[in-house]
Parts: sequence; structure tokens; C-alpha cells
Amino acid sequence: DNLPSYHREIAENFSRDGAWGTWVGRWTAEENRHGIVMRDYLVVTRGVDPVALEQARMIHMTNGFASPIGSHSGLLHSVSYVTFQELATRVSHRNTGKVCDDPIADRMLQRIAADENLHMMFYRNICGAALDIAPDQTLEAVSHIVTNFQMPGAGMPNFRRNGVLMAKHGIYDLRQHLEDVVWPVLRKWRIFEREDFT
Repeated sequence: DNLPSYHREIAENFSRDGAWGTWVGRWTAEENRHGIVMRDYLVVTRGVDPVALEQARMIHMTNGFASPIGSHSGLLHSVSYVTFQELATRVSHRNTGKVCDDPIADRMLQRIAADENLHMMFYRNICGAALDIAPDQTLEAVSHIVTNFQMPGAGMPNFRRNGVLMAKHGIYDLRQHLEDVVWPVLRKWRIFEREDFT
């Protein structure tokens, strides 16, 4: 729900010109669609208190988003971060759909997870190419992201409490982060087979 801040962050690190600008616009439109459909579902089904949802959304939007990569900004850190972040989002959405016990929510979140997977593949392919072109700089960026990773919602009200609930219900936890996000990406990039890594 903090899409204006996310859009600003990605546009500043990538560009709004040419193909990058087209990508940033399309990514933003797709992420906005995800936020709308999830919020509409929650409000229509009364899955959550709509007033509390809106209050939390306003706090989060007002606070904005500060990149978890901090002073390590730039294209390589950004592409590395969103590779892991998009996959983590895919995993958590997919698992949320499974535990909802509602076929409509499950189908909706399957569709959103499929979009997130396409986003991840785009970023993963760019980062993979960067490993071939500038291995030292890219490995440094990947290492920094893996060891300092946070989801973008870390600044949301009750994020820690909600994270515990997500782990409790099998939606997302540290084991899943390692086994379903970090290792698959590193294996795809063949990180440990690279001469640069050894």
C-alpha cells in the first residue's frame, strides 16, 4: 500500500527514461492492481476491520518508505534487493492463499503470486547478467542484500507482531526465506560455482 514511495524508490534507482521508464510504469500499475484487489477483498468480505485497515494504511503511507539498502543504493543493490523481495512476496502470497480456506482468496492470491514471480524473474535475469559483466560489484551487492534483508513493510504498524503471526500460520518464516527464496536464487545464479566467489 505504500506504492507512491516504492515507485519513487525504483524510479530513482532505475530511471524513468526509455525501456526502464516503461518497466517502472508497468511494474507500478501491476503492483497497484494487487493492492486494490486485496484491499477490496478484505473490505467486501469483512476479513478485517476496514477502519483499522485504513488507519494502518494512512500511517504507513504518511511515514513513506526508506529503502532497507540505505546508503548502498544504486542499480546493482536495487536489482539484487527486488530479486529477493519479489520472490519473498510471491511465496508469502501463495502461502496466504493456501491457509485462507477460501477458494476465491486462494485464486486471487495465486494470480498475484504469478505476477510477483514474473517480476522476480525479470530482476533475477538482470542481476544474473550483471554477475557476468561486473562480478565483483554484483557479488558485493548480493552479499549486502542477503545479509541485511528486510521486507518493505518493515515500517508498518505492528509489523513485528504480524510477522510472528505469519510464521505461526506457515505463511512466511526464516526457514522459508532461506529455503524458498535465498537458496533458489543463489543456485540459479550459480553463485557458488563462480571463480569470483572462491
